[in-house]
Amino acid sequence: MDRARTELQHGRPLALRAGPGQPGLLVAAVETLGAAGWSRWQSGRGALRLLLSAERLQALGQRGDLVAAHLPLPADLDLAGLQALAAVQARPDQAPGGAWGLDWPAERRAAWLAEARPADAAEQAALRLVKLGPLSPALLHLALPADTLDAAVADGLVEIAPQAIDAARGAPRALLRRLSDAHVPIAAHEDCTLVLFRELHGETEHLALVVGQPDRSQPVPVRLHSSCFTGDLLGSLRCDCGDQLQGAIARLAESGGVLLYLAQEGRGTGLASKLRAYRLQDTGLDTLDADRYLGFRADERDFQAAAAMLDALGIARIRLLTNNPAKIDALRAAGIDVVDRLPLVVPSNPHNARYLATKRDRAGHLRDDEQA
Repeated sequence: MDRARTELQHGRPLALRAGPGQPGLLVAAVETLGAAGWSRWQSGRGALRLLLSAERLQALGQRGDLVAAHLPLPADLDLAGLQALAAVQARPDQAPGGAWGLDWPAERRAAWLAEARPADAAEQAALRLVKLGPLSPALLHLALPADTLDAAVADGLVEIAPQAIDAARGAPRALLRRLSDAHVPIAAHEDCTLVLFRELHGETEHLALVVGQPDRSQPVPVRLHSSCFTGDLLGSLRCDCGDQLQGAIARLAESGGVLLYLAQEGRGTGLASKLRAYRLQDTGLDTLDADRYLGFRADERDFQAAAAMLDALGIARIRLLTNNPAKIDALRAAGIDVVDRLPLVVPSNPHNARYLATKRDRAGHLRDDEQA
């Protein structure tokens, strides 16, 4: 998994197939494909296809219930056109509704989308892998016979099986290691312990901040906080993340508790795509539609890592500080006893009022007087 993610992040292709001696796919991430790589892909080795998520296909105008699909690659596309089609290039001057500035007549786009073919299980696994990058969910791929892939692998091409991707994505509780901890006094409470965890199938690290000495004979107050560079560190007014972080720490300091700081920027899309989504929001889309326009689901986060951290800390019963019922459902599904919800209310401002309304009205976030 480490090597496969690294290859995609650096614009190199990899082999995707069930096992040696079998036919499979050559795949590459559109986001990181440079001019040299694009030239090699255009060298006439076969019928190139573009693999996109259902959300990006719908933004382009595809109607249907495809989970993901692959389409033939138009012969007249250059690299910029390909990346525009895959929603990698942000165009703040382009109102959403077009294909990121591609000047295609409606008839041509409809005819191209009509050639979409459902992605099989291996192709869907490839999209999950590229999201773990975290990269835009768009891949070039080329079907190749077994002997061609065997020769490429012998020459150094990295190979991964779809089932390996699914295993890494589906069992994070078994793939998380507690590495170190230390006493770290903070302004809100001088008695704090910071604990570092690392996912074993990558370099992703999560932190647990144990505030005070929570009574573990009772349900422990816990906050799950996804990292937000712009809000947590810069004090961005576009979201409420920084205020939620400080508010949660202040609440936990009253009687003790645990804050889990999860490396899931942009609801799991990564900082690059989060900034692209900001540009789309500036053209009129709300936060959910902006992510979907980029090819992502409304929320790409996985909270099983949080459950694993609680296991490692010896915490099984909690009171969860959240307005998001999805967090409650995810922890309960992972075996954590969420006995109560503690609302976390922060003030709005003119820059994030629409964002907060979208979370409440479209993402199902609760108000302070509602229970999950």
